[in-house]
Amino acid sequence: MIQLKTVIFLILLVFDAGCTEFCLKNDIHALILARGGSKGINLKNLAEVGGLSLLARTIITIQNSSCFKHIWVSTDDKRIAFEAQKYGAIVHRRPEKFARDDTPSIHAISEFLDVHTSIQDFALFQCTSVFLKTKYIQEAVKKFETHDCVFAAKRSHYLRWKVVDDELIPAEFDLNARPRRQDWEGDIVETGMFYFSRRRLVKSGLLQNNRCSIVEIDVKDGLEIDSHHDLTLAKYILSSETKTDL
Repeated sequence: MIQLKTVIFLILLVFDAGCTEFCLKNDIHALILARGGSKGINLKNLAEVGGLSLLARTIITIQNSSCFKHIWVSTDDKRIAFEAQKYGAIVHRRPEKFARDDTPSIHAISEFLDVHTSIQDFALFQCTSVFLKTKYIQEAVKKFETHDCVFAAKRSHYLRWKVVDDELIPAEFDLNARPRRQDWEGDIVETGMFYFSRRRLVKSGLLQNNRCSIVEIDVKDGLEIDSHHDLTLAKYILSSETKTDL
């Protein structure tokens, strides 16, 4: 059954790539940061969903977009490196000091760019975003032509509160005129699925600036695998979709 699900996933990826606007090859490099020391789920990047590891699913989806010069996986772990090479990615051996729990992603990206000096434009992907789709990638590449940065986002219609001086107050909405869902577009919330950016931004300590654009993804595609519960939910969703397709 797992092998059948894997085949269906691969077929759907090819179908998705063929049904969306073709993305011309360019000089953008895809980068996946996949260290081996994840705490919530041991070796989270190698956790399997639908017969494929999270890392493998991400590499395959990126490949099917036909949008990148190379796909890189920055890792400190031999098992992750083996999996990356198995699916056609190039491995960047990340030094241990840039693969700690408290290492900001921007530092790991900067280290990668310091080694690969010819790379100017890149797209950072998180393989914990299990519902990454080629159509999102292709839309991002198109927007990246006229913007400094592009990232994946979704709409949130939750009303937010905050604590100020020990007092709970509304965050950016009026208690006397509570907005209905249909009355506002909602907040734009990053999903972490991907970030397109440029070397010059990273060298100034930034991944984004005020010349960004977004790719608005379906809310149902915004699940991030951060816990065993998330992993179980993703498996259930994919299993349900496979049964529907069958």
